[in-house]
This record gives sequence, structure tokens and C-alpha cells, in this order.
Amino acid sequence: MKRLFGIVLSAILLACSNPQEEAERLIDAMGETAQAGGDAVVDTSGWQQKWTVLQAAANSTDQDSLWARYQMISADIQASVPGGALYAIRTYFQVADSLPSRQEGALALFSAAVTFEEKLSDRGRAIQVLTMLVDRYPGTHMAETALAYRDVLVFENDESLLDKIHEWQTQESPPTP
Repeated sequence: MKRLFGIVLSAILLACSNPQEEAERLIDAMGETAQAGGDAVVDTSGWQQKWTVLQAAANSTDQDSLWARYQMISADIQASVPGGALYAIRTYFQVADSLPSRQEGALALFSAAVTFEEKLSDRGRAIQVLTMLVDRYPGTHMAETALAYRDVLVFENDESLLDKIHEWQTQESPPTP
């Protein structure tokens, strides 16, 4: 069975003259499925083939925004597969570590934090990764988003820390006896 899968996979890869073109066709098809009311990332059928196509495309490019695009989408696919969350997080961190001064790095860290929270229910690690994002990318839009999400995780609701403080400040003081 493994040999048959390897032969089929090799045939697919040989048929693709350009891995980037194949990856773009796959991404377009996934987008069309999502727009048609389906959920391309939640659909785990054929995930290995999708992952292989995206990894081949990533390996054929330099470590730039196109490489990050293929890596991030392959990580999203990994995260959607039961038991694949840690592999996805590893891929997100590869992007963040490879492109530390680019916005793709910040997005990768944010995606890792979301995966920790949503797929592994590990709120503590999600908060740590969000803090890492804020430290690495201070003053950016992604840092602001990370702070807001971190507040949601810390307070377990959708109010930010500043909203809570404002609410406490506007409350009437209790009467003194």
C-alpha cells in the first residue's frame, strides 16, 4: 500500500512541470471550495497530497513571501488534521524564525498561538506565543491584534483589558459606613 502511494505520488510530482503552478492551482481550488460554501481547510480528505504539493512548491522557492505563503497554507492543512496541530505549530515557527523581520513572521506566530488555543486547548502556551509576537514586532498592527487576543484569553471573554479598567473606573464607589 505504501509503495502504491509512493508511485502515485511520484507520478503526480513528475506530471507537474512547475511545483509553484500546481500549488497555485491547489490554492485556487481550495478558495473556490470555500467560496462555494464548503470548508476547504476542514476537509481532511487528500490532505497528504495537498501538503506534498505545497511543500514541493515551498522547496522550489527561496525563503521569501512566496515560500511563506506555501508553508503557512501547508501548516493550516496540517492543523486541520486530527493529531496534526504540533506539526502545524512547528511549521509556523519555521516561518517565524526564517523571516523574523517580515510581516509573515508575525502572522506565523499568531497562527501558532491560535493553534495552541483552538486545537490543543493550551491557553498558557498560546499566551506565551502572543507575548513573543508583541516582543518581536512592537508597535505593529499584528502586535495590537495579539494584545487584544491575549486579553481575551486571559480574561476568558471578548473584553480587552482597557475596557475592563474603564468599566471599573466608571463604577460608583460603594457607600462608606
